[in-house]
Formats: sequence, C-alpha cells, structure tokens
Amino acid sequence: MGNFSVSDRNSAAVFAARRRRLLLGVGGITLTSVVGSRLLSGPAGHLPSHREVSAYRKPPGPGGLVTRRNLVTRRAPVAHRPEYPPDRPLYYIHDDSRAIALTIDDGPDPVYTPQVLRLLHQYRVTATFSMVGLHVAAYPHLARTVAEDGHHIANHTWTHSNLVHRPVHRVHAELAWTSHAIHSATGVHPQLFRAPYGAWSATVLRQCEHMRMVPVDWSVDPRDWARPGVRSIVRNIMHNTRPGSIILEHDGGGNRAQTVDALSIVLPRLLREGYHFRTV
Repeated sequence: MGNFSVSDRNSAAVFAARRRRLLLGVGGITLTSVVGSRLLSGPAGHLPSHREVSAYRKPPGPGGLVTRRNLVTRRAPVAHRPEYPPDRPLYYIHDDSRAIALTIDDGPDPVYTPQVLRLLHQYRVTATFSMVGLHVAAYPHLARTVAEDGHHIANHTWTHSNLVHRPVHRVHAELAWTSHAIHSATGVHPQLFRAPYGAWSATVLRQCEHMRMVPVDWSVDPRDWARPGVRSIVRNIMHNTRPGSIILEHDGGGNRAQTVDALSIVLPRLLREGYHFRTV
C-alpha cells in the first residue's frame, strides 16, 4: 500500500466509489452541529474549513461544552506508548521479546467488523482499529462496540485520502473531524493516527504532533485488501512476523471474507508459537 502501484490506484478508486455510496446512504444521520449536517449532505469530498473545525465544540451531554483543555486531556489510555521521534511513524512496537500488534483498518463495516470482533474475543486478542471518519459517522454503534470490547481506535482520516500533497487546512480537517466522530461515538479521543496507503508527509506528521497522536505505520502487510487468497494472506503473515511486528489487516473498504478466514487461522498459530498481542 505504501508504493502506489496500479492495484493501489484501483483500490483507491474502489474506496472512493464506496465513500460516494456511503455519503448518499447517511443523509439521514444527524450530527449535532450545522457544520456536520452540511458536511454529510453536501457534495462528496466537501470538508469544513479550518475555522469551522476550530470553532466547533460538541456538548458531551446535558450541561456544559467540551473546552479546548478537555479536548486535549480527555483521551483513552494507551498501554504501550513508547517514546518516539515525532518526525516519523512507528513501524514496530517496543515491548518484551514475543509481543506483536494487530491493526485492523478502514472500518467500521456492518458485515466484517462484527466477524473480526468475534474472532478477537474467541482468542482473547486485543487489536487496534484504524477507523475512517465517514464510516464511524455511519455506524457509530460499531465504533462504540469496538471500544467497549477493549480495543483501541486510531484515526484513519475522514475520507481515506492520500494526504501527501494536500494543503494544511485539508489535513487538519481530515484528522480533526475523524477524531470528533470517534469521540462522539465512543467518548474517547484517539491517541493514534494511521495514514491511508502508508503515505506520510511533514504536514501530516506535524498535525499528528499538534493533536498529540502517535503516527503508526506497519511492518507486516499481507495485502489482504487486494484479496490474494486466504493461503497467501496466512503465508505472508506467518513468514514475516517477528517480535515487535505491527500486522496490517482490514475490516472495511470491500469484501473482507478472506481476511476473516485468514485471521481464524493465523491467530491461533501465532499464539501457539508463543507470541502475545499488545495494542500499539
């Protein structure tokens, strides 16, 4: 995903088409601000301005507004947050010798996210879900279930866009609105950010630092998003996983039946080999 091949561009096109369908399907969803309503009902790709995002504060419930201070301090605990250089993303976790991390991207999805959650529960594995803001807005109950099951949620932009050549205000809006959607659904502000396609820039990294989110990449990519076959996904993960590896998988963005089937095989295998899972 980090190298922009024809397959990558095709995948991005599929995701864009899926996003357009999602925008049409969530017209009935009501957010608590005029800006949010205009965003979901307006043309595909519209994002609020920097001023709109900065000015908006969502009431947490009856009484009071979320202040700027609260937006900074009310965050989910991250069990394993190492010291990291803010100018580059995290590719490995730093823990004891047999720890690895599983990350699940592009959801939440009403078909595949529940299937992944059932597998994780079965094998008592905790993962990090990198969620797209539009999908969180469409399926807030799924985001809430992920958090309630003890998994961590990472910001994965509002539209799953490649942000490398985007202007500062667009990067800010993509990240800020996604964090807002995650907080609205779960009550938690994400502390992690994953760039779609593994595409990083100085602007994106500065925005992560500004929002106090750790930029997270991956070290094992079985390319499950391309649906290469269950055997290929399993073989890739088992061959490339090492202590400290961050494994990339997907529960959204398309048909993820192969991913679910592969996880049902690799999770018990990795556990039998003595690995144990940690969140990023």
